[in-house]
Amino acid sequence: MNDPELEELFADPAHREVVDLLKTTRPAAPPLDPHFRNYLRAKLMTEAQQTLQPRAARPWFSSLRPKVLAPAMAAVAAGFLVVLGVEIYLHREPSPELVSVSLPSSKTNVATAEPIVIRFSGPVDKNAVAETVVIEPATAVTKQWVGQSLVIIPDHPLAPNTTYSVSLKPTAIPPPPGPKTTTQPTPAVAPTPVVVRFTTVRAPVAPVVPPSFKSSNVRYAHDSRLADSGTVFSAGWTPTGQLLVSRPAGQPGLGSASPSAAASPAGPAAPRATTDVWLMSTLSTPIRLVVPGGSLPAAAPSGGLFAAWRSAPGNRATLDIWDLQGNLQSTVATVDGAPDRPAVWLDSDRIAYLDQGTLRVAGLHAAVDVPNLKVDHGSLGASATGQFLAVESADRSVVLDLTAGSAPRRLPDHATGFAWSSKGDLAFLIQQASGTDLWIGAGGVNAGRVASSPAGQTWSDLNWAPDAASLMLASKPAGAGSAASRLMLINADGSALTPFAAQQEYSSPQWASHGDFVLFTRQDEAGGRAFWLATTSPLDVDAAEKQALAEVEKFMQARLRRDIAAAQDGLDAQGRTAYEGGASTLLSPAGTQFDRYYPVTLQKTGSNPSKFLVGVRIFVSHSGAQPSFFEEQLTLVLRDQRYLVDAVKSTPTMLLSHGPTVLSVEVVQGSPEQQVRVRFDADLRSGTVTKDTILVTDADGKPVSSRITFDPDNHLATLTLKLKVGSTYQLAVTTGVADINGVSLAQEYDAPLVISR
Repeated sequence: MNDPELEELFADPAHREVVDLLKTTRPAAPPLDPHFRNYLRAKLMTEAQQTLQPRAARPWFSSLRPKVLAPAMAAVAAGFLVVLGVEIYLHREPSPELVSVSLPSSKTNVATAEPIVIRFSGPVDKNAVAETVVIEPATAVTKQWVGQSLVIIPDHPLAPNTTYSVSLKPTAIPPPPGPKTTTQPTPAVAPTPVVVRFTTVRAPVAPVVPPSFKSSNVRYAHDSRLADSGTVFSAGWTPTGQLLVSRPAGQPGLGSASPSAAASPAGPAAPRATTDVWLMSTLSTPIRLVVPGGSLPAAAPSGGLFAAWRSAPGNRATLDIWDLQGNLQSTVATVDGAPDRPAVWLDSDRIAYLDQGTLRVAGLHAAVDVPNLKVDHGSLGASATGQFLAVESADRSVVLDLTAGSAPRRLPDHATGFAWSSKGDLAFLIQQASGTDLWIGAGGVNAGRVASSPAGQTWSDLNWAPDAASLMLASKPAGAGSAASRLMLINADGSALTPFAAQQEYSSPQWASHGDFVLFTRQDEAGGRAFWLATTSPLDVDAAEKQALAEVEKFMQARLRRDIAAAQDGLDAQGRTAYEGGASTLLSPAGTQFDRYYPVTLQKTGSNPSKFLVGVRIFVSHSGAQPSFFEEQLTLVLRDQRYLVDAVKSTPTMLLSHGPTVLSVEVVQGSPEQQVRVRFDADLRSGTVTKDTILVTDADGKPVSSRITFDPDNHLATLTLKLKVGSTYQLAVTTGVADINGVSLAQEYDAPLVISR
């Protein structure tokens, strides 16, 4: 019998293998794993708070109907992700036997930073199963077994706007010799692989002009507790928007196995560790244990590395460098005593730390000399480029220029609380009898006072917004404890002091690099301190862009519904002529269905907001055939206060291949140079991302000179080049780009680039 809810959920023909399994089975809730009992309550409460309030990326199980959700909630207790129970009947003579597997449902809006949990209710050959797991697009992962659950943890966050497939062939453990009994089933081998597809959350469209994080322009959504007090001792961001936290040693997570690189060195036993370092998602899921016995982690600005302290014999501690998979890279320093603060990265190759209160700088590849400064509990802050280090020493505050032969620059007396912006501005505080003064200066040179706290208030904990437009700080009455702290925003010029959110206690803010979260601490009812996350974003400032994208959404949704009248309503006369003339297909052809779409790029053509070029990717499902996609370049023109599609260009239809795919293209306007940012859906071989495989050509087809960098954590290639304003260029991503499995792009990707004022 057909289940109409399953038919609705799995409308895509590409997902029919899952439907076929579900039609022949009954739901089976996996048994509760006792390791997760303590975690479950906090997890569900946090998830409920986030689900019941508006948020940009809702949890991917939030739209399931109650009938499907009931077995799914049982799976939450077992393994952090909501999954659908799927029973797979395995046949073995003389009678069929059963192994049950719980897999992620074929849903959209799956979080990009969460593990994939596959739960087996019957005995399987764990090594054989793990070896058969294949993820496409190509994704570097770590696999762990937690009881009967196989936890697949991507080494980097998954790409947005992407349909992933996870396939495996569960192999049952052969029965022991002897006669079969009623209590001893005879497992068998699965006849065919199990394939599950899911689609990650839709990413926002990169605007032509990025919105500003000015103090009056930041939208506060809601906050949620990251973890109960006493369960996270320190926390900080990675460049990709995940968290590095120190937790009590031995606290359960997704796995209990320690990384091989963490083995104790030869010699006397190290002191018993009190904390471990974990990688954690913003949904508070512990992703992986990265440093057993570690504390006070600090992420490098790039390169996927972080530093952490570990206790060593003889009341000493080592400063170790790790990657985010938990592999020890090097030990750069050993100090006496127990450090009380994280190290400070200067860049990806140098790191500053304190040795018995004295400043030291370690180079990962070469020695670094710095003045002998006694810092004790003074402030340290490094610039984004790594050239400058602001130091509050015991007798003076200075800025160290770490280029050869540069002398320290003295800062005003009592300067403290150093924070460097992405643009190289140094902000610091000077406490006065009547309050606190805020000073800002480029590179620490010619710094001046830009603002003072209101009478009776003191400021602390400076933290820059991602675009350096404003600063976040903690404000409290003079002499009050930290429980009275409130978070405030102030513009970089000292104007518009604005409360960040409702009048609750907030302190020690840390803004994520993308600006979507703020990490802070708050005192709980029992007097302990816990880490919290607030979701935030800048308000939309370009109404024209927003209006144009809204019209594209209406136009595309009508096409997905096959509503030809509504689709034609989004076209002007020229647009209708273009579609009728075969420039593209307005509705899906017979036997196919437009499944979903997302904008690939948004560009303004000209100096005024009357015309936009919007690239959209449209996915097509075919009856009994592999899904495909094609792209359209839609030209939108303002007609009578409304944006209408005036022209369209379409690419050939492409099958969803096993190789990497370009996800989006962003043109960042600048002077005298621009950036072209190209995002992919797969982990790539860095050596294949070059100026020869990703290039920009002018109107005559000649390549434009460029510099290229590659960020593997974000699957992002960035070209920096000089382009003429008012000109149109062509981006080409060739088949020379390959993923980590050596599979190349199925075909060259081309897109127009419009350089506007």
